[in-house]
Amino acid sequence: SSIWLRNVAGTARGDNDDPFANFFFGSFGNNWVDHREVKRYREPFSMPGFDITEIGGQHFARSTLEWNLAPHYFESVGSPGFFLAWMRPALFASALVTRSDGNNSTFHNVGFQVDFQLYVFSRLEMMLSIGAARGFSDDTRGEDEYMLSLKIL
Repeated sequence: SSIWLRNVAGTARGDNDDPFANFFFGSFGNNWVDHREVKRYREPFSMPGFDITEIGGQHFARSTLEWNLAPHYFESVGSPGFFLAWMRPALFASALVTRSDGNNSTFHNVGFQVDFQLYVFSRLEMMLSIGAARGFSDDTRGEDEYMLSLKIL
């Protein structure tokens, strides 16, 4: 297994009321059927446990602690035409501080994601991802968010 600490920060100029002068955060960011990276909770503007673009601010700092557990390999799940090769679980927790109009806001989340590597016709890779996260903030509790995504090719 491995443990990662990922940090990111940013600042923007402009009128606080201008949406183009703000950063927005929220959600895992995965689509139901997708072709991009599966672990999108790592991306700078992702914040699972909150609605997409729910959190905003002109300045931000975010830190994510991630624990990737060792993958579990399957010996005989499926058939030669369609089989499950392995699963890889990950646990994560993030802290985000935003600043807008001189006010600081703090947000936190905890969650997990499990990725299942599938093979179709013994050569074509697919990844099924299942995840959940709970968000927290200074003044309100965020939502429970669930994610199911299938990465094709």
